[in-house]
Amino acid sequence: MGRDIAASSRVSGDDLKTSWPEVVGMAGLMAAIRIQSDRSDVHIEGHYVGESVPPGYDDKRVRIFVNHDALITVAQTPVVGEKKTMSTPKTSWPEVVGWPATAAVTQINSDRPDVAIEVIPAGTTVAPGYNAKRVRVFFDAGNSRGPVVYTPVVG
Repeated sequence: MGRDIAASSRVSGDDLKTSWPEVVGMAGLMAAIRIQSDRSDVHIEGHYVGESVPPGYDDKRVRIFVNHDALITVAQTPVVGEKKTMSTPKTSWPEVVGWPATAAVTQINSDRPDVAIEVIPAGTTVAPGYNAKRVRVFFDAGNSRGPVVYTPVVG
């Protein structure tokens, strides 16, 4: 997405609205219209959840993060001048050690749908190299439950 919606520059008073929790779950376009009606002095950027956004602070910017669903619904509370994008994406899953590999994959996919998950028997030689969009899940192939034996991490 990454589109800007221009706004006029008039501002009055110190009691300006700075967040819109009421638009979470609303269609992205409707949320943008609501924010513009409350704060015509800000510009709005639309981004999908997980999309890389340019860094930097802008006290006249509101970023709307939307889901990849049919209605493109707002995923988090839009805030004026938000410095960080979404919360830092999860990079490790120590809680899944001991879980069946299939359950671990489901959890990781839920937390990070943007990564490819490789399920590998423990002890298997894997090609070296870092990939920010990969998680390897090592499991005990000798156990009927196939439990995860090492903490899965991005890389």
